[in-house]
Amino acid sequence: MHTVTDEPVKRVAAALDQEQTVRGLLETACRELVENLDAKACAISRVVGDLLVALAEFTHGKEPLELGHEYLISDYPLTLDVVQSGEPRAVSLLEDSPEPNEAALLEKIGFESLLMVCLPAAGDCWGLVEVYADGTSFDERHAALAANIAAATGRRLDHLDPAG
Repeated sequence: MHTVTDEPVKRVAAALDQEQTVRGLLETACRELVENLDAKACAISRVVGDLLVALAEFTHGKEPLELGHEYLISDYPLTLDVVQSGEPRAVSLLEDSPEPNEAALLEKIGFESLLMVCLPAAGDCWGLVEVYADGTSFDERHAALAANIAAATGRRLDHLDPAG
């Protein structure tokens, strides 16, 4: 496994620490994840029971992601696994047999690869971070970096919104 250098995470944490609102924090996290993972787009959604509610996104494209405002976590097995286990998961249309529900969503929104990581805050999986790319799959190095950035975001979120 590749090791993640602390430098990008320190730089991102410094940018996150400048944010004074939850919305600003989440938007900065999305932008930093896209830049640091050489991705095309990122979205952060809040976990509310079995629902994911979109809160922030950043994309290099001109159009918004149009992920919809909410969807059922239980409809997407890999998403459910990330929320329950806290472990990153990746899926790609470049794989031989990607998970069908996740693959259908990727096709619908027009990306080839998706990396999902838990946004830990308030002692739980507060939200879901989704990073999208084309022409490449996400590997363990990407997952580790995204998880570290999500953890830094969660620490700042706990500071901004102690009630969770």
